[in-house]
Amino acid sequence: MERFDRQFTMRALRQEFLRQRLFGAAMIEDSAIFRDANVLNIFCGDGGVAMLAIQAGARHVLAIDTVTNANMARRVIRKNGMLDRISVMGIDVRHLGLSGLRYDVLLCAWMDDMAIFQGKLSDLIVARDRFIRPGGIIYPYMIRISACGIEDGKAWEATNKWINANIGFRYLHMRELLRPVLDYLKPEQIVTSFSKIADFNLYTITLEQLNRAAFFSMVTIQEAPVHSICTALESLVMRPGGPVALNFNHFTPDYRHTIFYLGVQLNACTGSVIVGKLTELFDWSMTRQMLKWDYEYNGRNGKFVGSGNYTVR
Repeated sequence: MERFDRQFTMRALRQEFLRQRLFGAAMIEDSAIFRDANVLNIFCGDGGVAMLAIQAGARHVLAIDTVTNANMARRVIRKNGMLDRISVMGIDVRHLGLSGLRYDVLLCAWMDDMAIFQGKLSDLIVARDRFIRPGGIIYPYMIRISACGIEDGKAWEATNKWINANIGFRYLHMRELLRPVLDYLKPEQIVTSFSKIADFNLYTITLEQLNRAAFFSMVTIQEAPVHSICTALESLVMRPGGPVALNFNHFTPDYRHTIFYLGVQLNACTGSVIVGKLTELFDWSMTRQMLKWDYEYNGRNGKFVGSGNYTVR
């Protein structure tokens, strides 16, 4: 179950700091992209990434996000004396009217993969098609999502105890179990190898391609129960030598992962294989994502087939 205590909040703030440090170093290295450019920064958060774009040489940045985030970003940017070069708007990008303006760079510093599962790629597609000039740059240009099986017994048991304590609210407690959550992991919780789920090329992806299916295959690397499927995000930029992933260590106390609790516990043996399919269905009218994990476990201790349907809020 998701936690919103002080420790969780402080970790989230530290992750935002690490994200800005990571993207800041990358943007300075790629300063030729931002030099004298007009930049559209979507999902700007507290405005830190927009200010980094100015430091990398951008002429002007339009930063947009929710009203709450935009108000916070405006305060931070004003405090740093950059409001003359950064405009902040609290608006959904689909409702943004710019009277034919076109930007040189579309900047989106993804924080975690929950945004992908929430269908936020649709906002990027709209911004790309409406507001980026021909030949404009998307930074980063590709998103890669991988998945692995993890041991997460403490949270899994806590969720099931909550279910048993609320047995009269059948629909509500099943919804609690079958929705992904954000949480922090340790390296020793990894039970299987990572399997690449998807590469999203942000120059070419379309709204229709948000409805898709991807296959995966994981090999267990230790004898341990698998309670959940965990996903990890990589943002890639293009450099002269080829694509480069912008990532700090995934499995640190400061990196949040999207976790899909399984309905059952899989007792995995070393060398066993878990194969399956992830199906994504995007509901444009409600801007929500429906996901289904189908999986099959084959090991020395037997075979098991299962599935789970998840709604991302």
